[in-house]
Amino acid sequence: MRGLLHSRRGSVAFATVIALVPLIGVVALGGEAGSWYVTRQHAQNAADAAAYSGAVQQLCLSNPPCAAGLESVDYRAKQSAAQNAFCNAGGTSYPGSQCAGSLPSGVSQTVQVASLTSWKGAAGTYVQATVSQQQPAYLARVLGLSTVNIGATAVAKVQSLTAPPCVLSLTGSISFQGSPNIDAPNCGMASNSTAKDAINFTGGGMSMNLGSLSTVGGCTGGASFCNTALTYMPAPIPNPFSALDGVTIPTLAKCPDNTLTASSAATPCRNDKFKLTGNASDSPAPLTGGVYFISGEFTLSGGVSISGTALFILLPGSSLKMNGGSSLNITGNPSVAASQLPSALQSYASLFANMAIYKIPDPDTSKNGPNDLQFGGNSGINLKGVMYLPSANVTYQGDPTLDLAGGKCGELIAKSVEFNGNATFDTTGCPSQTKLTSSQYVQLVQ
Repeated sequence: MRGLLHSRRGSVAFATVIALVPLIGVVALGGEAGSWYVTRQHAQNAADAAAYSGAVQQLCLSNPPCAAGLESVDYRAKQSAAQNAFCNAGGTSYPGSQCAGSLPSGVSQTVQVASLTSWKGAAGTYVQATVSQQQPAYLARVLGLSTVNIGATAVAKVQSLTAPPCVLSLTGSISFQGSPNIDAPNCGMASNSTAKDAINFTGGGMSMNLGSLSTVGGCTGGASFCNTALTYMPAPIPNPFSALDGVTIPTLAKCPDNTLTASSAATPCRNDKFKLTGNASDSPAPLTGGVYFISGEFTLSGGVSISGTALFILLPGSSLKMNGGSSLNITGNPSVAASQLPSALQSYASLFANMAIYKIPDPDTSKNGPNDLQFGGNSGINLKGVMYLPSANVTYQGDPTLDLAGGKCGELIAKSVEFNGNATFDTTGCPSQTKLTSSQYVQLVQ
């Protein structure tokens, strides 16, 4: 018995058991804290989704073309939170909700959404979502905690591109093939097409210096180019000239042959199949502010040039082709008087201010054929104004130059646009504002 009392066998095991008690407690507490971390990650995902969806809804509601429905920003944000299993009490009936009908005892959730006009001192349009869950503490009670509040906050901003587009494709793509040289640092290009190839790059020899590149569709081609594009934008760019698309022009009398003749309300006429195919000496005198209706194929080739201040209106079925060193140097009329227009267009006179070329869509869309405006060879077009060609597929191929430098700035709005070969598009003289509004998109800022 005496030996047993003095034996040290098992003392280490006893000490180990004593030491394991707090260790097990710490490990268990760490496991509970780990569950808090997982809950917080879920809460952050819900807050991110809620803020982003709310901001997208805010963007859609401020842009009528966006099919947003009638739901409010608050509704759309809370719906996205519910789809990530976070709901206010009683607010579990949103479409796609993953919230349970009832939570475990002692557990509650809140979702708060706020629309802000500034954030961290910066003005803008913001949506803030705060998601939280309160739950009982278990082992953490030894630290004096009876409940734990786990929350997350996210903020999304409706952003606008700093460089608005000076080229807009309304329904087709913007394509780049070969080795075009694009130099448009103060403005950009955009496509309202929803197709996966709304912006398309073929080849890799392009020189691209664009202030922005965006589309509501996708981008195909070289990753180095597509990575610079904002794709699947939430809303198309509004067309400021859409009121002109439903206009029907009555049949106009034919202007004198071989003479580029201005039209008026009193003596309206069309320049039918007008061609200049000689050399520079055949070029007409500078134009001085008239409105010229064009029917058939309008052709410039052989080094001829047309310049001055004018508005060219291309009638349905007409086309414009330039090649062989020819050039078109047009400044849009600062204003167009109703007296210069047929009665069908007189109420839209204000839309023609600073417009250089307008193509009237053909009611028979089958006549709006592909490539009906072509700029080829080493032709050049120098514009200060707008080209509004809603039914035209515009192609620059060969070595044409669209030069808007030197303080001039033009805008091209067409059905689709292609830059092929060694085409040059230069808008270095464009200001940082155009008639087209900047693309808007949503970005999480917290």
